[in-house]
Amino acid sequence: MSMEISISNSSHTLQVVGCQFGVKSADWSYPRHHHHLFELCYCWEGTGELTVSEETIVLRAGELLLLKPGIKHHSRNRSADRYAFFNIHFQIDDKEVYAHLTAAPYRYLDRDRIQRTRLPAYFREMEGLLSKELLQSGPPLTSPDSDHRFAIQLSYRNRLFFQGHILLIIQEVLSLLLPLEPEPAAELPLHAGSVLQIDAAHAIEASLQNTGCVKGAVNGIAKEQNLSRSQCYKIFTHVYGMSPRQYLTQIKLNQAKQLLLDSELTVEAISRKLGFATISHFSRQFKRWTGSSPNQFRPQR
Repeated sequence: MSMEISISNSSHTLQVVGCQFGVKSADWSYPRHHHHLFELCYCWEGTGELTVSEETIVLRAGELLLLKPGIKHHSRNRSADRYAFFNIHFQIDDKEVYAHLTAAPYRYLDRDRIQRTRLPAYFREMEGLLSKELLQSGPPLTSPDSDHRFAIQLSYRNRLFFQGHILLIIQEVLSLLLPLEPEPAAELPLHAGSVLQIDAAHAIEASLQNTGCVKGAVNGIAKEQNLSRSQCYKIFTHVYGMSPRQYLTQIKLNQAKQLLLDSELTVEAISRKLGFATISHFSRQFKRWTGSSPNQFRPQR
């Protein structure tokens, strides 16, 4: 007997715009601001104070604060001595994760709850890597007020290390914020089919890849495969777990994200390239897909 277990397709982007370890003096403060990114602050030492909208949160060693995008806030050192913290700015477009992380303006996690997770270990591992890179880097960038700033260019291995740890941190935070998930059913239906169905679905998938997001692509592919439109939808959905239209949407979303991240094309040019009639239609659709507008998703250069 042979068996194959398939995991449903998934595609999401983790965008890390700021990741830093900071040590600040007693008089340090950062002015009120907001941005279109999640911000996670973990206190290593001392006491910090963050004013979120009009509410003040005190952050002590071993405690964590997560802010959702768009929330106005400012920070200051509340200690008589130095304040050390780890700070991450990120964006993630997995719809379910995004919905959970934005359910409240901010999430505060105390030391006792955090100590029962892997979070302290993940932060220590990230700090250890930064310390190692710091020893190997050149002299610090010194600002006029004599603060020392180090800009570290990570290798691809260490970038993957950091991104992997950030995803693990998000997972641990969610495990503390959400109730236990229900036990899965004893048997879950798997997307499967006969050999002929699987071959037909693969042929449809290859045609979708080649055709891209051309209007009427599914009708043309169904005709090529000597299938009706409904048969085409039924076979593809049965094997892949999503309709051809949903698959095309994934292709278009991935193309949009790639162009926004890696090209110098304007948002208007990208919307035309992807076949949208207007830039406003593209912007609305992209925000529905990812939770952020194209301009918010694109890194600030």
